[in-house]
Formats: sequence, C-alpha cells, structure tokens
Amino acid sequence: MNIKRLCTAVFLASAAFAANAAESTSITDCVDLSTNQEIVRGGGAQNMLLRDGDAHYLVGFRGDCSSLATATSIEISTDGAANRLCPKGSKVKTNRSTCSVGKVESLEAEEFASRKKRISR
Repeated sequence: MNIKRLCTAVFLASAAFAANAAESTSITDCVDLSTNQEIVRGGGAQNMLLRDGDAHYLVGFRGDCSSLATATSIEISTDGAANRLCPKGSKVKTNRSTCSVGKVESLEAEEFASRKKRISR
C-alpha cells in the first residue's frame, strides 16, 4: 500500500471515530434532574432516552427493563435521592418493577431528535 492511500485511510478512520464520539459521551458525574423531563421509550428494554431541560441522555440498563414499555409512571433516583441520575447506582422505578442503570451517555440535541424519530416509526 502506498503512503498516500495509507494516510487517506487513517484520515477517514479518524474522521469516522470523531463523528461517532461527538454523538454521545459517557457522563462521569451525577446529574440532578429538573421536573421538565421527557422520557422516550420503545427502542427496546435495554435503554431509554431522557431529555431534561436542554440536556439529553441515553440511559442504558444493566439487563432488561421490560416494564418500561408499559409503565404509567417512571421515577429516577440514586441512593434514595429523587431525580438524581448517576452513571452507576441509579434506579429507574416503574409501577411494576425497578431497573438498574448501567450507563448514561450525554447526547447532542440533534442526536436525541434523530433517535426519537427512529423509535417513533
């Protein structure tokens, strides 16, 4: 492989990685949520989308959270503190069960809207 092709391949791979990294970033600290929330479910039992004011998140569960799809109420808490979302240790309580959060990723508003649109189809 000549050097020009190698450089082009490296550049394209780097650009693809950077674009993917810009879409979501794992949070490392806890977030205190407001009451202005939108929860989008329907993309499976492994995660949900959460909009909190101007912040957007992808919340992933440890295992399934099958009760999420039909829940009439959803509460997020960490160590008994309501509306506190952490990358580890948080719970999502539905009216039927409680699910453990395994990861939380911050999303750009455009990525949130795109994922929401795909789920709604």
